[in-house]
Amino acid sequence: MKALLLSLLAASALADTPVECNVPGIFAPGASWKTLGSGYAGCEGAQWIGDTLHYAAHHDHLAFKWSEKTGLVTWRSDSPEATSFRPDGKGGFYVVEQTHRCLTRWDESSKMVEILADKFEGKRLNRPNDVIVKSDGTLWLTDPDFLFKQRPEDVKELDGQFVFRFDPATKKLSKAADGFDKPNGIALSPDEKHLFITDSGTPNMFRLPVNADGALGPREVFATFLEKGLDGLAFDPQDRLWCCMRDGIRIISLDGKVLGFVNTLGKPTSISFGTAGKLAVTTKDACHITQCQP
Repeated sequence: MKALLLSLLAASALADTPVECNVPGIFAPGASWKTLGSGYAGCEGAQWIGDTLHYAAHHDHLAFKWSEKTGLVTWRSDSPEATSFRPDGKGGFYVVEQTHRCLTRWDESSKMVEILADKFEGKRLNRPNDVIVKSDGTLWLTDPDFLFKQRPEDVKELDGQFVFRFDPATKKLSKAADGFDKPNGIALSPDEKHLFITDSGTPNMFRLPVNADGALGPREVFATFLEKGLDGLAFDPQDRLWCCMRDGIRIISLDGKVLGFVNTLGKPTSISFGTAGKLAVTTKDACHITQCQP
């Protein structure tokens, strides 16, 4: 019933608001934000697969699919606060679940959920937030310690906040990097030679070299901003890095130069680029789409 109500509210609240961006040529002429769903207690996990967009209203325990053909439909009404969905190449998804504090695989055909990793060295993970898949099949995920103060029944077991690497072939979870204050968004450079991490507890974005053996080299500050709260990351087809911040999205070149700004209808949390110029952005309480130049 809750999913239906939110979907109906979303359908009645569709609105077009012009996109504002100070970088010429990125958006299609007359591009506007179209709101697919709103009124959520939290919204994350934008992920295009073909013409279908997946995203989560995670604190409402909902996950949605949208396409021009089907409109907005409820994908999961029992989502365990999933905040990131990445295709596994077999029709399923790699997912991070905040409620269960783990990395899982959702099998779309059988509807089974496989727990891939929920502990490191015998201790429960914090609250995995974002995950990406490297071309060699390895998974990289951030594990900040969000919500422990708000949920005293949850006990923090790890002594830090880490970036982990998971190898599906060996089922091994290894610590890839540490020393963060709420690692959040994660992205690989187009050539996969560098890993980018937003550290929400600081105003910094970090860059770490990815070695041939899968280990990470020393991190460096890639960009520093005026405010904390950096969130999701994504590279566009022109190899520019888009970063969610409290007041909108910053577009950054590979050499660390801020190229420009994109307005969003609220605090952005995740970004996904689809085919033919499609762009989806989740904000704190809604999901929006628009059209970039193909």
